[in-house]
Amino acid sequence: MTDPGKPISEAKEVSKSYSARVGLGAGSGKQKSVQAVDRASIRIEPGESVGLVGESGCGKSSLGRLLLRLETPTDGQVWFDGEDITRFKGRKLRKKRRQMQMIFQDPASSLNPRFTVEATLREAITAHKGKLHGRQLKAHIAALLNMVGLPITALNRQPHEFSGGEKQRISIARALAVEPKFLIADEPVTSLDLASQGQILNLLETVKRELQVAFLFIAHDMDTVKRMCAKTAVMYLGRIVETAPSETLFRDPKHPYTRALMLSQLSHNPDLRTDLYLLPGEPPSPLEPPTGCHFHPRCPYADIQCKTLVPEPRQIGASHIVRCHFNFDGNQKSEPQGIENTLKISS
Repeated sequence: MTDPGKPISEAKEVSKSYSARVGLGAGSGKQKSVQAVDRASIRIEPGESVGLVGESGCGKSSLGRLLLRLETPTDGQVWFDGEDITRFKGRKLRKKRRQMQMIFQDPASSLNPRFTVEATLREAITAHKGKLHGRQLKAHIAALLNMVGLPITALNRQPHEFSGGEKQRISIARALAVEPKFLIADEPVTSLDLASQGQILNLLETVKRELQVAFLFIAHDMDTVKRMCAKTAVMYLGRIVETAPSETLFRDPKHPYTRALMLSQLSHNPDLRTDLYLLPGEPPSPLEPPTGCHFHPRCPYADIQCKTLVPEPRQIGASHIVRCHFNFDGNQKSEPQGIENTLKISS
């Protein structure tokens, strides 16, 4: 049983780097290190839903894979259910994997095209819950289909016979098949049409409520994260720059990147849409990250300290952590002066 005083999943100062060759031609060029995740820390309590947001390529999916130990961190620690699983291997790691699963962005590519729905679910169950056989196994599969809103007639059909939303329901059923304690949903609705997005989000809310499973919800849409998650972490170029309860973060963001990220979002509700803001510049390359604060080349408030020193995470309120050299509550950087003039474009 999970200890209520311990997080179900936690990354402590986790980093992940990859080697890449830069130059023309296969196998040629200079070998460089790509820092996908840079000293990131995140904590997810049992039954808690946490959002992870940021621009494409910032390291969100890489951090998710580290939490599931699909990747081994270069530095730092990964904990699950009170155990340090950073260096777990083989059978020991597989035993833990039964308790943590992932829902992928593209359900079509994550499902075996030759398997029926029954074969897909049966494979997941027998791999991790080998004690189920016969009627028990069939009853478990039927219950999974009912949970995700698919008819029993779906069992003998293959993925190509389903819509995108139905394929994602199958993926969710597969993830739930082993009764995990922790789920990572990696952009689970991005590839779906708007109607299917709403249905899948409703399904995930039902799963969260009825099964009390912990979620890490990786997304770039702030409205979705605000709806789905009690806590939100903001990531930029491999670093988590702000973490807070979602209500607090959306009401009073403290990091300049979080503020700009929210200003750049368009609401799905036309009645709530305001002028669109654009964050200047492009995200730097992870092959050549900026010195100091990674955000300083795009930050309207950066000074010499931001360009030379890496900001350390610091707590500024109850469960509110920011990675910035400055406060924005009462000193010279208290308000985003001029942001309306520098970022605003016509709607």
